[in-house]
Amino acid sequence: MSVPNQIAKLDFSGLDPVFNQHYSSLIDRVNSLLGYSGPIKVANHIDLGGNRITNVGAPVEVTDALSSGEAAKNYSAPVLKEQLKPGSANAMAGYRILNHNGQREQSSSFLNDVPSTVPNANQIIPILTNGGSSVTVSTPASILTFADGSTVQLSGRIDILSFPAQYAIVTIAAVNNLVTVNCAASGLVAGNIGTIFGVNPAGFNGPYQLTSSSSGGAVLEYQAPLGTVSGAGGYVQVNGVWYYGVKKRQNYVSLLGPYLSDTPQNRLNANLDGFQIVAVVVVTASGGQVAQSGGGGSPIVGSPASGAFF
Repeated sequence: MSVPNQIAKLDFSGLDPVFNQHYSSLIDRVNSLLGYSGPIKVANHIDLGGNRITNVGAPVEVTDALSSGEAAKNYSAPVLKEQLKPGSANAMAGYRILNHNGQREQSSSFLNDVPSTVPNANQIIPILTNGGSSVTVSTPASILTFADGSTVQLSGRIDILSFPAQYAIVTIAAVNNLVTVNCAASGLVAGNIGTIFGVNPAGFNGPYQLTSSSSGGAVLEYQAPLGTVSGAGGYVQVNGVWYYGVKKRQNYVSLLGPYLSDTPQNRLNANLDGFQIVAVVVVTASGGQVAQSGGGGSPIVGSPASGAFF
């Protein structure tokens, strides 16, 4: 690109001095716009009408313009990625490197709000007392321990829980250990745990997890080691499962429920963020089930053993 020549001043000494003054000033302005008097200073914004500015040199001062090529070479994502890597001179402040010995925390305050887990701590043994159509559940005052070793004193509580519904069995029979029950529409679905009660022979009785349900819970199926045999009488009892839990930094126990059965999904629904189950109570139409209720939060799915719970 050729550079315009500097315009030389001519001598118009024979003309009016005012003309010479204006002429000299005009030449100085033109030469200034051509850059012969130093950096070109513009007194207003430049509108290029959509045209580009090209051939921009590399910036030197902080106020210099920057070309797209220069920006990509020095400030693009791939360039900054290398400069910001952990361990580099430009690593971000507060950036943590996993498994780095030099950045391993010796203590952390997040443990202050994490409850300790059973069997080490935090199980409350509920006391069940059956009445005519309800069960009284007493949870004693207890101490909740957090993972950092701190504790909080929990107040006790007393709840009166109504017995859930039961449905008379019309027919019940097992074929190759698959038991089919016909009753009124119970609302139970596959995966729920229903309690069979009062059937003869007694081998049919107990809590079982349903493998299938149809007709609104009127036809139920579950597996039991009975072989092939028919039964008579009895009821399908809908379980009322209640969870006692503590939310972090609260000094009281909360009651959640009832749920139709004690399943991992129901425990997940009950375990809200920062919440820990400390006791489980199972109630049927026969009353509070001591053998299925207990302290702590470890789920046991299946027929209960003494002192265990669903």
